Amino acid sequence: MTILLHGTTQRRAKLIENRGPDPDFVEPNGMDKAESFAVSLVFGPFEAVGRPEDYACRKAAGFPDEGGPAILVVDVPDDVLARAVDEKYFPLSQGFVQFDEGAGLEELRAAWPTLRRRVMPLECP
Repeated sequence: MTILLHGTTQRRAKLIENRGPDPDFVEPNGMDKAESFAVSLVFGPFEAVGRPEDYACRKAAGFPDEGGPAILVVDVPDDVLARAVDEKYFPLSQGFVQFDEGAGLEELRAAWPTLRRRVMPLECP
């Protein structure tokens, strides 16, 4: 198992926690579907996309009616994680994992009801 972190708002974290990642999710006033589910390794490195806490704070600032920032923590089986890792474009060494359709998202969604997951509210500086 690998612990993964997804920075977002509390409202969205609770939705994902209960329903799993939704590739059809569209932000309020948005146009594009999410299409994927991006997470960070718990210890990074975070150079590629930044710390999940910082992302959550930026997201919460953009959507102030969504309960503030939060981190969704999920334990993902290594075989599911391996489906999303692409050593050429998304190597695990960058500390970032993107689950796409055809690259682990379906397997993650299928396993979701059995995965350990929790929402951690955050305070932004």
